[in-house]
Amino acid sequence: MPRSLTEQEKEMQRQLLLKHGKELSFRYGISRVSVDDIVKDAGVAKGSFYNYFSSKDDFLYQLILQIHEEGFAEVNQLIEVIGKLSASEKRAQIKRFFLALMNDPKQRFLLKERQEVENFLARHSKDSFAEIEKMEIDNYQKIIAKLSLGEKNPFIIQNYIHIIFFGVSHKELLFVDYIDATVEVMLDGLLNYLEL
Repeated sequence: MPRSLTEQEKEMQRQLLLKHGKELSFRYGISRVSVDDIVKDAGVAKGSFYNYFSSKDDFLYQLILQIHEEGFAEVNQLIEVIGKLSASEKRAQIKRFFLALMNDPKQRFLLKERQEVENFLARHSKDSFAEIEKMEIDNYQKIIAKLSLGEKNPFIIQNYIHIIFFGVSHKELLFVDYIDATVEVMLDGLLNYLEL
């Protein structure tokens, strides 16, 4: 009889499934990836998948949540770095961060699959969708506090960032040669609002 996995080994296997599921979802889209695809790519028995996730929907929810958490972890790392910079260096660093974020595979996935993700979350559970929205707002409020931004409205910040990303995701409507310059102008507007 095989030995039982330790809690650490179980978490490693769960993360392995998420990693492979994320890579496949980035490549093919969430609607085209099956549980069989994920376990095959991860080299894990199909039954093991259900030790960590009750269904593909539960897996996708955990994946979307993880992507959001990773994104906010990157923002928090940025905040640690810019806290020691001058005002002009701070603005330049934030702009570089956002321009790099535009090409991040996680962000491209969320933009490309936005409708699928929203449909999935609405189908999965209103509580799940509300949990992700709450997590986003909580994180924006923490960012405001860390940057000592006073009474800035986290909903305005979230909307501003989403408008930039959703706008850029529709490159077919834009003059491609001017996207980065346009994003910089929009970021200047956000940074002016934040008084950074």
